[in-house]
Amino acid sequence: MIEFDIDQISGMKILIVDDILENVDILGHILQRSGLEISISPTGEKALEVISKNKPDLILMDIKMPGRDGYEVCGKLKADVKTKDIPVIFITAMSSTEDLVRSYNAGGIDYIAKPFQEQEVVCRITTQLKLKKAQDEVMRREKFYRVIVESVPDLIFQLDPDREIIFANPAFRLLGYDPVELVGTPIGDLIESENKESLLQSLATRNVGPLAISDLEVNLKVSNEVSLVTELSNQKILVDSVGLWNVSDEDVFRENVDKKFLGTLCVGKKAE
Repeated sequence: MIEFDIDQISGMKILIVDDILENVDILGHILQRSGLEISISPTGEKALEVISKNKPDLILMDIKMPGRDGYEVCGKLKADVKTKDIPVIFITAMSSTEDLVRSYNAGGIDYIAKPFQEQEVVCRITTQLKLKKAQDEVMRREKFYRVIVESVPDLIFQLDPDREIIFANPAFRLLGYDPVELVGTPIGDLIESENKESLLQSLATRNVGPLAISDLEVNLKVSNEVSLVTELSNQKILVDSVGLWNVSDEDVFRENVDKKFLGTLCVGKKAE
């Protein structure tokens, strides 16, 4: 018998949107030992009000309701940047292929058929809540690391396999460049060197681990505006760079592994 993974989902918030009290009672009974915070809305309009004040982690949405039906409410949620990431499971007695396709096209991530089967309800809700929790953690980490990348004085940039810049952090403003405008620029355009091609091969390395590049001396051009103020045409930096692949570092060196080179991550600090 499948049980709720309380350790994983306890405290998460779920909203049931259904105008039929009997359906709400059955779902409430199934969810009573889940550890979830449960809210109930009898209409789509009321649900939108509730969601605007207290965003749930998951919505169980009936399709046929007075006023706005489930499709319309889900579509409105998916069109709003503040609510588009909330997963919606439709609860429905309709089971035709056309109905299911319409549910997914409206933005639903799954569906639960009526009459409710307890094991199905538990399984689908638990799965979606675990996915939501994992996605939230990924977003939290991305936000954390982005704050670090955008606040450090070191130059952090990523190159695609063609050696064009696909990301540059705000530290490039110290050289007079807008990080956004650098996207799509060949890194070679910013480098002054008599042996540019050899330098670029090292800088845009495919290597990982102990074979990655450390303290590569690179002269980066500064913008004309900065040059007028500092009377310098370039800034010497020491760059660490590592290849980025679609597999782990260990798999990069293995044979018979479907691997793809994604580009190079570089971190440069001002040379003393």
